[in-house]
Amino acid sequence: MQKTLTLVLTLKSPADYEAASQLVASTKDQLDNAFRTLNIVHFARVVFLDNNTKVAVITEFDGDFPTYVQDFAEALGPVFDALFAHTVEAPPLPVEDPQNLQAFIDFSQKYNVPVPYFYSAFPDLTVLNIMDLQKGSQG
Repeated sequence: MQKTLTLVLTLKSPADYEAASQLVASTKDQLDNAFRTLNIVHFARVVFLDNNTKVAVITEFDGDFPTYVQDFAEALGPVFDALFAHTVEAPPLPVEDPQNLQAFIDFSQKYNVPVPYFYSAFPDLTVLNIMDLQKGSQG
C-alpha cells in the first residue's frame, strides 16, 4: 500500500545549493500544509547530498505513483518550479500546467531512485487509517 518517492537531482552550482536550501526553509509551512491536506503522505523530507551538489525529495505515500505526483504538482507546483530552476534536470514548467503534467509524472518516474529495501511498521495502513486509530485512542 505504501510507496516511496526518492527524487534525486543535481544542483547547478554552489549558489544554487544556497538558493534551494533557502527555498526549502522559506516554504516549510506551505509544504507542511500541502502534506496535511493531501492525507496520503506518511513522511517527507528534503536532503542535500554529495557535498551539497544534489538535492533529494524523499517521501512515503499511499496510492499509485502517477496520482501522487499529480496531487503533488497541484498542491506544490510553484515550489517545484522554483526548485527546478536550480537543478540540472528539469521537466517542462510550470509542472501544474495540464499540458506539462504527464511530463512531470514521467520525469519523476525517471529520476525516482529505486529503493531496494523499505520497512514500514504499518505496511497495510494508510495515513487516514492511522489518523483514525489515533483519534480512537484519544477518545
